[in-house]
Amino acid sequence: MDIREMTYITVIAQAGSLSAAAKQLGVSQPTLSVFLSKLEDSLETDLFYREKKQLVPTPAGRIYLSAAQKIISVRDQTYQTIHHLTHETTEEIVIGASPLRGSIMVAQIFPVFNKRFPDVKVRIAESYMQSLWNNLRERKVNFALASYQDSGDNQFDFINISREELVLGVPSFHPLASRAGNSREPLTSADIREFADTPFVRLAPGSTVRAMMDNIFSTAAIHPPIVFETNNLLVLTNMIRQGAGAGLMPRSSMVHDTDDIVYFSLSPKYYVNLGIVVPRGRILSTAERYLISLVIRTDMVNPTYQPALNSAARDILEEFAEKGDRP
Repeated sequence: MDIREMTYITVIAQAGSLSAAAKQLGVSQPTLSVFLSKLEDSLETDLFYREKKQLVPTPAGRIYLSAAQKIISVRDQTYQTIHHLTHETTEEIVIGASPLRGSIMVAQIFPVFNKRFPDVKVRIAESYMQSLWNNLRERKVNFALASYQDSGDNQFDFINISREELVLGVPSFHPLASRAGNSREPLTSADIREFADTPFVRLAPGSTVRAMMDNIFSTAAIHPPIVFETNNLLVLTNMIRQGAGAGLMPRSSMVHDTDDIVYFSLSPKYYVNLGIVVPRGRILSTAERYLISLVIRTDMVNPTYQPALNSAARDILEEFAEKGDRP
């Protein structure tokens, strides 16, 4: 095995066809076909089989791919480490994000970003929403991965990416829980006023979900008893599971592997907006725009989010559309 062989095989597997892979690799299709045939002959086994005009790895192919990806990863990490030792940082990007959002971004996006901008340092300034907005106002961060009710605040520029539905989590022993049924998709609709006498747990002031919850209760003219308050969505979910009360949360916080909690979709539906927030008038660097394009692509394939791109997001996606990088 050599790096060229491993690179060719991983691209073929990702592209699903020799023609598409050849285009990505910058070689002719016949050249790639001859390479694959020789490699399979030397291994005395097929690495791919054809299914509906797609090349799919065989069991032997999956073993080869697994080893190839590990070796390529080690090579890349080695080169990056050497590069960092011999080159100075040219730029630092400080991103505001919640602890969960920040950890996901680092895991999914940074490796791809670092390949294109190895001299740019990325630092995550983790905080809950209230501190996040303060950091933006004080320009302690370059931009933030944020949730918000609307994008009308004139202190900031908004790069809208998607929206996420707010759902109601209820302990499974609640009198109305049986209405949720056994099917989780689609969720049963419920009017929040039906839960006017139900104890609630809620997020602390300063979060987008808390602001929306207050607005929902005010619009419905209800005042449910509040028994617990937290900054942490995981703690909120666990309190509902323990039977402390009902609670509103983003759909991505739903737990599907438990019988302790059921979920309702509110009628009417309410949504949290998700996107990038930038201090008003700040000019984004090329590295920042590229990083944001990776965030947009990652969010767009999240099944719990509904795409809601504004013109700023579409412009950034178009700018890097031909780069071929994916988180």
